[in-house]
Amino acid sequence: MQDREHDPKTVAYLRAHAKRELRSRMRSVRAVLPASARDERSRAAAERVVELAEFVGAQTIVGFSAIQKEIDPAALLSGARASGKRVGLPRVEEDLLVLHEFRDVSELEEGSFGVLEPLASAPVIPPSEVDLVIVPGLAFDVRGHRLGYGRAFYDRLLPHMTKAFRLGLAYDFQVVMELPDDEHDIPMHAVATDQRVLRI
Repeated sequence: MQDREHDPKTVAYLRAHAKRELRSRMRSVRAVLPASARDERSRAAAERVVELAEFVGAQTIVGFSAIQKEIDPAALLSGARASGKRVGLPRVEEDLLVLHEFRDVSELEEGSFGVLEPLASAPVIPPSEVDLVIVPGLAFDVRGHRLGYGRAFYDRLLPHMTKAFRLGLAYDFQVVMELPDDEHDIPMHAVATDQRVLRI
């Protein structure tokens, strides 16, 4: 008889339960963060990112639109555009993230999950052309593993970003020692927070 502790179904259940608990905890902590603190911490994280060699050397950068008090990369992406870099944002199309160029907030619309997305008519950026992808998450661990929102959009996108430097962006309290990970998880190369850059 197989040890229940190592039974695949039991392990899968425990992993899923742990992820749900972590998602709930991180959402709760983020929800009580004052807007002024979010803005200040977003600026601090941006200052660290722009000093990275991978940011300086990148010609094409893909970021994200912040929701639910996520740390906000908007100023970071604006600075990248101002310096002549091509900047993109993901757009949900069916069950995939498709990357489109992002030039101005007036060219964004609210998507199905309440996220501001580029218009469908905006030029598409092939994932293989991205040099730096800035990835959101509810938590990251010191090994670079990420806890997302559970829809696996980035799990499907990241394997196609063959040359991209993967940079998680989060508040420092969202970095934990270890997350429950799956075989298909693709870790970050680094995680930037309002207090540090953690290279994996």
